[in-house]
Amino acid sequence: MKPGPDSIGAFALTRLCGGVAAQACGFVDLEPFKVGEIVKNRPLWLQDCRRLDILASFTADRGGSVELVHTQMYSPTTLDAARDFWTLRYTCCMEDGSLVICERSLAAGQGVQEIPVMAGFVRAEMLSSGFFIRPYEQGGAMVIVVDDMNFKSGSLLEGIRPLYTTSMTLARRMTYKVLCHLRNFAKEKAEASLATNNPTVPLRGFSNRLIRGFNDAVNCFPDEGWISIINDGPSTVSIFINPPPNGKQIGGTESGTRGRNGIICAKASLLLQGVPPPLLIHFLRERWIAWADIGADVESVRASPNELPKKKPSSVQVLQPIVGQDEVLEVVRVQKTRPLRVDEVFQPDNVLLQLCSSMDEIGTGEYSQLIFAPIDASVPDDVPLLPSGFRVMNLGSVKENSASSQTLDLASSLEDQSTNNTIPMRSSRGIQDQSSILTIAFQYMYKAESRDVLALNLQRHVQALVDVLQQAAISLRLHLPTTMTGQCGLEALVLVQQITNSYRTYIGQELLPYRNGNAEGLFRSFWNLKDSVVCCAWKPMPEFIFANQAALDMLETNLSALRGLSLEKMFNDGCRKTDYSQPPPFIQKEGFACLPAGICLTSTGRPVSFERATGWKVITSDQNSSVAAFMFCNWSFASVPI
Repeated sequence: MKPGPDSIGAFALTRLCGGVAAQACGFVDLEPFKVGEIVKNRPLWLQDCRRLDILASFTADRGGSVELVHTQMYSPTTLDAARDFWTLRYTCCMEDGSLVICERSLAAGQGVQEIPVMAGFVRAEMLSSGFFIRPYEQGGAMVIVVDDMNFKSGSLLEGIRPLYTTSMTLARRMTYKVLCHLRNFAKEKAEASLATNNPTVPLRGFSNRLIRGFNDAVNCFPDEGWISIINDGPSTVSIFINPPPNGKQIGGTESGTRGRNGIICAKASLLLQGVPPPLLIHFLRERWIAWADIGADVESVRASPNELPKKKPSSVQVLQPIVGQDEVLEVVRVQKTRPLRVDEVFQPDNVLLQLCSSMDEIGTGEYSQLIFAPIDASVPDDVPLLPSGFRVMNLGSVKENSASSQTLDLASSLEDQSTNNTIPMRSSRGIQDQSSILTIAFQYMYKAESRDVLALNLQRHVQALVDVLQQAAISLRLHLPTTMTGQCGLEALVLVQQITNSYRTYIGQELLPYRNGNAEGLFRSFWNLKDSVVCCAWKPMPEFIFANQAALDMLETNLSALRGLSLEKMFNDGCRKTDYSQPPPFIQKEGFACLPAGICLTSTGRPVSFERATGWKVITSDQNSSVAAFMFCNWSFASVPI
């Protein structure tokens, strides 16, 4: 581990029981006892935690306490079962004011053998884990986190075993999460003292409800009333129902349907090779609205994966991204295109709440996801939503997984990810070695009399969707151009998607004439666009980050030298005194601006005239910078100097 308060490291344990461990430490601007209160409430900061129950508590020496704790963890995919732990947790305060929280699974002879394993769970083991919280005289506390787990992964499929057998996965999915939550909590607390209204708090509540509802759909726990009616194995489409009166009251549905209808869920998971998760999520984001309609003709596209249907929402409202997280929350309005048949499922309302997370590069064990649920103005804060969606989990490469016995320095990757969501450069061989799991779950309301017919139709619909996605993954992998897997890497592809999607959102038109489904065509269409498009980010100072070929020709530069150009020098005409160190006003207002004819300068000082220009905000997941794109139409080199 690197020295310093923000060091983060991970190591694997080479013991016969198959345990893995991770360690993290960092400074947080909170009092130790507040930190202890937060870290003991695991479902608060860990989205993979379903519930934590304290079944008994008694006092111990030094004024400490011992608790008997039962913890349940979601499975992130349908290919595996959920985990639960029975642990003893000891909390005490040291003489110097430090707070110690230790936790370990019950050993044989302590009653753990007599506790039956619940249906849908695997009994896992927590080895010596916990938190050491040391106060600082100036305020705040240093937090050291240690996780040591044995997830009992011996019976798992070889492809998904890295989820539970690599220390890097444990560090990213659990150990580092608590530090991120503590820092965000401290930041929001400081901002709340300066402002009376913090809009991120209710948004985070919606985000948590979407993710928790999707996790419930992926797992379909029997103790919540779920019953399996079609299940031919983990690699096929499974159908579960939650019949009335077991079905929960769901927000976003008509009040007349609540209480007398059940919930039906279709889910499946598939292993993919060589397709980066963010790329697949971008691909899904453009098409899921058409696929979510159970009456859509998905069968017809099985033979033509390059002609996959797209259906655009009639309007999109982008809410403020969740603070400190790579998430974007949107309200999407969708036009219904056909009447509802009597024997069909209840279709969702026109207004949907949509969560997109980790749209840029992610680490091993992390996942990108696209989750959506119908909502209306009458949804109470305490009523569950009915989410559906897609989750793509990165399993890493074979080489990366085989090195799990080595000490891993995660400081650079994790710290860089929390401060700058850019995508590291990768070779095409590295991308081809990547494996991932795509998990699909769709939930609908149903009428009791149409349950059997609906279940068969839904299974056929989702199976057709799985076949389409398998063909699409092959198409994306085979057509991933070398220009994107070389110097530019996946960053160029993701940025092009963000530029085109943002143009459609703010301008209401398509930037590119391209309509096909593979990644190479999209990139080449942007690269060969006759108009010049250049993208600039304020971090906080302005910096050019990408441009198409026409823009490089117009600026008389190349991609490697583009970042060295000055935005002020490019637009400076010797008269106007514009402050180019600040993002343009349209980023905070309308989201776009139309510029009249003008002149700009190339990298050599040569003048270039253009008939018109358009600037628009580029929606990205990087909250530490503002990004804008500029398009110059009908440009030419001026014949006279300026």
